[in-house]
Amino acid sequence: MAALVLLLQVMPPSAVYAETVFGRPRGRASRAHQHDTLRRPDGTRSSTTDDTLRLTLEAARLRALRVNPDLRAARLLIAIARGGVRQASVPLRSNPSLDVLTGGIGTELGLTQEIEIAGQRGARHSAALAGVERATASVLNVVRLTIGEVDRTFYRYAVATQRVQLTTEVLALNRRLLDVAARQLAVGRISPLEYNLAIVESGRSEARALRAERERDQTAQQLRRLLGLAPDRAVVSLIALAAAPAAVPPTDSARAPVLHVPRDSETSITRARAIDSLNVDSLTVVALRRRPDLRERAAAAAQSRGLATVARREAFPNLAFRVASERLENTGHRALRPGVGLTVPVFNRNQGEVEARQAEADQAELERAAIVVGVRASVAAAVAAYATATAEVTVFETTVLAPARENRRLLEVAFREGKVGIPVLLLIRNQVIDAELEYGQAWLAAREALAGLVEATGEVVAPALTSAALSSTREGEEATKRLAPAGR
Repeated sequence: MAALVLLLQVMPPSAVYAETVFGRPRGRASRAHQHDTLRRPDGTRSSTTDDTLRLTLEAARLRALRVNPDLRAARLLIAIARGGVRQASVPLRSNPSLDVLTGGIGTELGLTQEIEIAGQRGARHSAALAGVERATASVLNVVRLTIGEVDRTFYRYAVATQRVQLTTEVLALNRRLLDVAARQLAVGRISPLEYNLAIVESGRSEARALRAERERDQTAQQLRRLLGLAPDRAVVSLIALAAAPAAVPPTDSARAPVLHVPRDSETSITRARAIDSLNVDSLTVVALRRRPDLRERAAAAAQSRGLATVARREAFPNLAFRVASERLENTGHRALRPGVGLTVPVFNRNQGEVEARQAEADQAELERAAIVVGVRASVAAAVAAYATATAEVTVFETTVLAPARENRRLLEVAFREGKVGIPVLLLIRNQVIDAELEYGQAWLAAREALAGLVEATGEVVAPALTSAALSSTREGEEATKRLAPAGR
């Protein structure tokens, strides 16, 4: 089948990430201004330090593969399964037994060794290998889910950070407006009603800024947990959020950079494609072939069937070889006597074990069938969600943002010339701010839909990442140290 290429084009976000209402362009802001956050009640400001960990999406993925606690725990499933293979490879399952008989003319010593027949060892080894396949698929599924969660949290944190910057600057603007309104009220240029409007708007903007900072901090904590970072570690998400000119459709030269994700083979996400190229049927075929949870359920069924075979064969009689040493009655010397016997499985024939293992296999098959149905639905839903979210962003870019930003410019001039009062100023400016915030939400919805599409199709990990994910903890760390930046 032709290689699958998923859409990974990052749509340019709005001027909420480039400039603020009545403010200077964010791209020309100083470094200290970019990193300042809302002033706290004690008068301090939280800001990034030299200890800040700056992460791209690719670096965040690699770090999660290396230190995510859930993934580190899941990775040990492979070690557990390999231990089962080693145990199943033991040539003789039973240890020899030594018996001593007294009485008669002397003491008799006997040594007995049971030997499995009917391919019991081979069946047990095959079931153990299926267990390794199951554990491997389980780890890869944890990788798929972890990477999807990292992607979504990374996008949320990037947008939440920019929202904090916007709301903080809007708060500063409204406070300056309140000072101007107070002076105008003192000289009788405005009414108390207009002054109260300025007070209300200043309070609303402060509450909005506090809410944005709270949401940013909550998202940051979630990102730190996924990346195994200390709770107080400062993190900056490095993602291209510069917008192209609102009135001009983005061209190849003006388009925001594409998010770089770990490159895979021919089936990797390597370049941008139009939304129309996202064929649900093709993506579903790829998902059914690549999804590790499907492979895990298939391996679980194979393992259970193998264990059922082992249980059946354990009910067969096994050979027992015995050698005894006894004292001869006539000469008084000791003599060795070999013997052969059979175990007689009369009372325990593993009927219940066979039924249980067969039921487990049937259960795994039914669960796999249910996952197949879910995969088809999730892929279709992810494609639809991405298409609608992208269309929403396009509406903002082509219809909403340009006139809203033009109104911002015209409003600033009109207010300075005294042509509009505070009520009109606040009304139009709030409309602009709402448009910018809603555009940020639409951008985030498109990014989350894209992450959901990647997760639904199983197009997540490259070979290097897979190797790191399936290695032991020490091996995985060594494999990913070369790919991810060091961090606490």
